[in-house]
This record gives sequence, structure tokens and C-alpha cells, in this order.
Amino acid sequence: MREDNWRKPASCIPGSAVRGFIVILFLSVLMLIVVQVVILNSSENGGRVKDTTGFSDSGAIRDKGAGSSQVSAASGSPTPTPSRQNRTSILQTLAKSAAERPKVTVPAFWFIFIVLIAFIGLGAILYLLLRSGSVEGRGKYVQEPPGHTTVIETMAADSVKGTPTGYPEPAVPFPPSLEKRFLNPVFIGEGGLARVFRAQNARTQQTVAVKIPLRFDEITGTHFTRDIVFWQGLGHKNIIRIYSSNILPVPYIEMEYAPSSLAALPLPLKEDKAIGMILGIAHGLSYAHSNGFMHRDIKPENILIASDGTPKITDWGLGKAINDNRQSSMIGFSPAYAAPEQVAPHRFGRPGPATDIYQLGMLLSEMLTGSVAFKGEEMHDLNLAILNDPPALASWNGKHETELREIIMKCLAKQPEERYDSVDSLIRDLESIEVSS
Repeated sequence: MREDNWRKPASCIPGSAVRGFIVILFLSVLMLIVVQVVILNSSENGGRVKDTTGFSDSGAIRDKGAGSSQVSAASGSPTPTPSRQNRTSILQTLAKSAAERPKVTVPAFWFIFIVLIAFIGLGAILYLLLRSGSVEGRGKYVQEPPGHTTVIETMAADSVKGTPTGYPEPAVPFPPSLEKRFLNPVFIGEGGLARVFRAQNARTQQTVAVKIPLRFDEITGTHFTRDIVFWQGLGHKNIIRIYSSNILPVPYIEMEYAPSSLAALPLPLKEDKAIGMILGIAHGLSYAHSNGFMHRDIKPENILIASDGTPKITDWGLGKAINDNRQSSMIGFSPAYAAPEQVAPHRFGRPGPATDIYQLGMLLSEMLTGSVAFKGEEMHDLNLAILNDPPALASWNGKHETELREIIMKCLAKQPEERYDSVDSLIRDLESIEVSS
């Protein structure tokens, strides 16, 4: 797998979790302040609770009837004082003990001031957190760095996000549960949905590439499942081979290792090298089409180069069975390599085998001229150019420029039915040029 033009791994802790933790921490501190101030003020204003458990100052307890009281006094015999149980409640006891504690007084002005400062601080923190979240959510299209990123979205998504690219950091953890199966893992790079490691198979001692998903959500799961289903059944010298795959202990794909990619080569290429490269890729796609599968994301980043120079197609996560007429829940394409039917399927129909032919023409154009046929400052401008403008092919002054230009223009026709009817027809035209040269 290639070792450049991948984006840095995302942080393992989402920003929303950090913001939530800060809010909870601030609320906890605020509650402690308020509770302490309330306790201090209650101690100041509580006063002493009168003891209502004492007896009357009189030596005898008066009965309700005055006559009986006089009779007792006249007789001269002492009247025993009746015993009475202490009925003091627990709350009264606590209140009395609290009143006897040393009181620390806090003026009402400081109480209001502390609470006001706390609420102002909370409001400021919430405002900053919400503002930073909204800035992250808005996003803005930025001119892509070198390379063609793949855009993936669900049908219900409100916007399309591109995958940023960059250089990987060296220390990326390899799943511990796979360390016995794969030895000496080295992080190669990271795409939109998966990380790739170069490792050594512990059983065969063969150098392999191990692909592991970044996240465990519905979109990633769909993409990863397509990789396994479509890719594992394809065995061709121009297609990266899958050795094994599983979803346990963690989802992974073990595949053939290739040290470079077409995106790493300096462009433009010489005519003979470009023709040989595109022929190998076309043979791989012809084999896939004959087995009922289409790729739909042909671009330099998805063309790996083996140590002997053989081009090999990789990443079938956006592939689909040719006879599958169901509406896909996931839409994906690389903006600069998108066919008109990928940008506007309501106008040009659903993507099919002709989509791969279009992308082969775009790939050949970039290999010969050094740039893609359609450009735009923003995504909207690029889409309009793909849908309406004729391809802009720079001259490369080659021996077979006229014939190759005709082939490219036929591949890049707006209507799918106006392109080559099959990859095999394209191969025949390319081989006729190769033989004549």
C-alpha cells in the first residue's frame, strides 16, 4: 500500500464529549458554591429555637378544674408531680445544635454577587462551546490538496463531506487482538473509513497489508462489507488479492501488499508507459465486469503498483453488482473523477459499467496531460463543468496523440450510451495503438 497522501488519524475523543464534560464540571462547581452560601445564610438567620420542653414555674401542675386544685391545697398533703416523657423531635434537636454553633455571616450583597458571577461564567462557557460546535458544523469547501479524495454520504445526509488528506503520524495503535496473527505491524496510511498497516503474517511469514475500519457505524460497516463481498471473489493479476477477512475479534481484511501507487508517480507519463498502465487496469475491470461487479471509484489512489510494476486495482468498497437494481443507501464518488451519472443520476441514469469506462478515460487523460479534464474552484463549479462543459485536454505532443485523444473523448462522453459499449472494446483500440507503436 502507498505511504503518502493519507490524512492524519482523527482524535479518539470526540469534541462533543469534551464539551459535555466541561459543562458538567462547571455545573458541579456552581452547585457546590450555591449550597455553601445557602448553608451559611441559613445559619445566620435561623436563630435559636426556643425550648418548649420545660415545665411551668409553678410547683404543681394545674388541672383543668380549679376546684380540685383548691381542695389539694387545703388538704395540705403533697400532690405528686406526674411524670412526663420528653417529646422533643429530632429536627428540633438538630436546629437547636445548629443554632449553638459559631455563626459565620455572609452579607446578602456578597451572596448575590457570587451567584451572579457563577451564572455569568456558565453562560460564557456555554456560548463559546456552542459557537465552536457551530463553526465546526458549518464547514467550507477548501481546494483539495494533491490527490483525489472519495466523497461518501448517506441518502439522508444534508451535505457532502470530503476526506481530508495529509501525512500519517508514526504512532498509530494496532489492535491488540490481532497481534498474534500479524507480526511487526507498521502504520502505512489512513483513508476516509479505514487504516492500513503493513505486517507479517505469523503463519506464512508473508508481508501483507491489513485494513481495519476507523469507526464502527452504519456507513463504515456498509463500505467494509462491500469490500469483503465484492473483492474476495475476484482473482486477477491486476486486482489486489484478499488473503483473509473476518469480523472477529475485530473487522479486518488481510490483502496483498503493494509498495506504491499510481498517485505516487510523477505525472505526466510517457505514452507507452501510460498505455501499458491503462491496459492493465482495463483488463482487471474487464474481468470484474465479466463476473458481475463494477468498481465506480477508479482513480490514481486506488491503483496500486506491485514491485514488478504491475498496476493493481484496490478498494472495492463503492463497488456494486451490475445486476443489482436496488437503490443504494450510500452514495460515493471522487469529485474530479465523478461521471455525470454519479453527479446527476436523475438526468443521466444510474451508474453502471459505463461509469468505470468514463473513469478509465479520465485516468488516461491525467496520465498523459498531468491534470484532470474538469476543474472548479468549488464543488458546485466542478459539478457544473462535469455535467455541461466539454473535456479540456492539454496537448502532450505524443506520437499517438490524435488516436489517444479520440479514445479519451469517447470515454468521457456525457451520455453513458455514447461511450464504449464495453471495456473490451476500449482494450481493442488501445492494443491497436500499442501494436502500431
